[in-house]
Amino acid sequence: MKKSHLQLLADFADASDELLKLKIITTDSFTGEIGEFIACNHFKLIKAPKVTKEIDATDTNGNHYQVKSKVVSKGNFGYRISGLNPKAFKYLVVVYFDELYKPLKILKIESKAISGSEYKIPANISSNQNISIIAESSIKISAKVKSAITRFAESYNALKTQNIIRTRHIVGDLGEYYACEKLGLKINEKSNEKGIDAIHPTNGLTFEVKTRRVYQSERREGQGRRLNGLTGKTADYLVVVTLDREFKCSGMWIMPMKNIVNPKSAHLTIVNNTKGVESVVPSQIEWLKTASKFNGFSKKGIEILKEISTQEKLPTNIKLVAKRKVRARFKEKPKRRKFSWMKVDDFSIDDVESAEMDNGHLENYESTIYSPKKDESDFSNLINLFLGVIKWLLIAAICMSVFKSFVL
Repeated sequence: MKKSHLQLLADFADASDELLKLKIITTDSFTGEIGEFIACNHFKLIKAPKVTKEIDATDTNGNHYQVKSKVVSKGNFGYRISGLNPKAFKYLVVVYFDELYKPLKILKIESKAISGSEYKIPANISSNQNISIIAESSIKISAKVKSAITRFAESYNALKTQNIIRTRHIVGDLGEYYACEKLGLKINEKSNEKGIDAIHPTNGLTFEVKTRRVYQSERREGQGRRLNGLTGKTADYLVVVTLDREFKCSGMWIMPMKNIVNPKSAHLTIVNNTKGVESVVPSQIEWLKTASKFNGFSKKGIEILKEISTQEKLPTNIKLVAKRKVRARFKEKPKRRKFSWMKVDDFSIDDVESAEMDNGHLENYESTIYSPKKDESDFSNLINLFLGVIKWLLIAAICMSVFKSFVL
């Protein structure tokens, strides 16, 4: 990463730490936490502990609130909110910001107006008996808080301008950025492929990236950091990334997704004991081990069934292509050539100097290699043709001799 980018990350870390000192945020869910702070400040609410599900704050009368936040672009206030449980709270509060996190307006919606787990707010919503709208002029925050939030927003926008982050999920975006940079991956732009964050452009392998910010501080001393959402994932590999206080990469590990023993309740410590884990970036965290070094996606062992003599050699024009089921094939399949099956077991690419291999981590995959029967020169083809003609002439002569003996 460029020095100028590292400086932007350091500035962003300082700005987020200022929000922490002012008790505007307590985690790295910046947009949501700033929205909760604005709502609590305006309605005089008591913020709920962060482990409390479906409830973000409570008023003096004991009424529960859930708070949602949205950064408005191009004046669009339309908002589709999902995953709601209206039985758990009395009011749904929606805080709208501009791109500098300046509050534009607040909606206060009674839960009885929400009939299910999803609620759609139209762009032109107006007040009624179940919905109150608080205008921008009525939202009061101190100059010190306003200055800190603005500085934070400017730092965020600088990172986005440099394409270091793409969304407001800053920690996750940075982890994907570092993983793609170190492993030569490309971000998966298909939003419908959940659990696949990146793809290798050459071999097609898929990756999910999980990122956690880990450093010594009062709120980050615990070693039980969860890695949620790993159940039922189809990516070939999991990449775990840790960030330090300044959002620099402090460790990176890669492991086969299928080797994770308990994906439902996985923690960061899976990097210490998962089979096949390798270190891409050495760990700077005492309780997270540095595994064996990851040496790239080439020159990995190939696991294939064995049905051929070890004396036979691979043809020079075989190309190995890594897919979920790896198939080795000829780059140019000759015409009129018979093929026979050839399967090899546990050999290294180093052992087959003439084999041409596409970059691909082929460990834990099965493959079938097709090999032609022994290639023959034009001269040997002529000899074989001549011998074939002689053979058929001899057969014809024998048949004629037998036929004459019966006739006579």
